[in-house]
Amino acid sequence: MQMLAQGVGDLKKVLTNVKSRGTWGEVQLEMLLEQMLTPDQYGKNVETVRNSGARVEFAVRLPGKDAEQGVVWLPIDAKFPKEQYERLLDAQERGDVDGVAAFGRELEVALRREAQTISEKYLSPPATTDFAILFLPTEGLYAEALRRPGLTDVMQRDYRVTIAGPTTLTALLNSLQMGFRTLALEKRSSEVWEVLGA
Repeated sequence: MQMLAQGVGDLKKVLTNVKSRGTWGEVQLEMLLEQMLTPDQYGKNVETVRNSGARVEFAVRLPGKDAEQGVVWLPIDAKFPKEQYERLLDAQERGDVDGVAAFGRELEVALRREAQTISEKYLSPPATTDFAILFLPTEGLYAEALRRPGLTDVMQRDYRVTIAGPTTLTALLNSLQMGFRTLALEKRSSEVWEVLGA
């Protein structure tokens, strides 16, 4: 029991450090990308807006409309507003109605701020998609964000940012993978037609 308590304490120390917490979200995001996509289908620390110096943690490499347009990036940034989320959970456990309302608003403000930052720093169509993904590394945090009335609508409408939890991001990456396969088949079939035509 002491060893278990010590392990939980160590984990809590790691997650209270903002940099470690951010790294944890990035690592989880990277693992999902590695499992779902090939290394040439996404990039790490990508400068999606040319000459801005701002680098998004990860971006999925989508094909452009033609050879001139080249690559279109889909920015994905991991965020984990742990303090706001923990205060909200504590208030819920205590049955503190006023605290739940206040800390829920705090969480909303933090997520909107992150969405605005992502939108301003990483979106620049046609070099990028016209939306980005804010990855929340736990299903509980993602569910709490969805529970906030109108939050996802505001984030999509005002900042062009979609939130995703691990399961949702996996589903999105899976559908992108299917698109990549379809494009590869189309490319191969056109090559076959050229050979047959010759």
